[in-house]
Amino acid sequence: MTKHLRTMTVAMLLTACAIVSNATEANTYNQLTNASEENVINADDNKTEKCVEFVAGTDNGSTGTLGGGFVSDEISKDGVKVYCSRASFKKNPYRFNGSSTTTISTETGNIVKIEIVGDGLTKLVENGEGEYNITNDLIVWTGSAKSVSFKNNKTLADYASATNIRVYVELPGTTTGIGSVNVDKHNNANNAVYNLQGQRIDGKSLPKGIYIKNGKKFMVK
Repeated sequence: MTKHLRTMTVAMLLTACAIVSNATEANTYNQLTNASEENVINADDNKTEKCVEFVAGTDNGSTGTLGGGFVSDEISKDGVKVYCSRASFKKNPYRFNGSSTTTISTETGNIVKIEIVGDGLTKLVENGEGEYNITNDLIVWTGSAKSVSFKNNKTLADYASATNIRVYVELPGTTTGIGSVNVDKHNNANNAVYNLQGQRIDGKSLPKGIYIKNGKKFMVK
């Protein structure tokens, strides 16, 4: 009788543990699924982001005169333009001369971040809305605008120089029609890549296009 009771007790304990384990696993799975669905729904706000980088000496303008004199110059790439009323962008580094205004603009979407790497950048001062963080060798602007401006109020020959200009643009995306993406609980979405049809694909070698990873869209150029 005692042995039978012990057997029943052990069986009941194992059953209880199994129920708790299954409930915990189900709860974890639901949390992962809900988080993924929330991210994908947020991604369906129809917005994707691209980064356009201008490299001095590679992406060149037309003015090569030292200091640029009174001549304007501009560089354009992937729908983004950097224009300065007095500049020389033909060589490395780019030069933004004194008594000038620089405007960075996008044809499509909104600029949400700008990074300028160079020297003497404190000569460029804010000229509009958004948050400007300006140090001698780095400028970071954040906000949301079709165009962003900087001014150099120094004398004509007192220029600021830049080697790299990175412009982050938030673009209208393509409606995917995806309401959610199924999560594989054994291979969580940390490495899973999906196409816009919601199909899981090999993320090692992707052709150009828009994909979803970790519930967020990204672009392969």
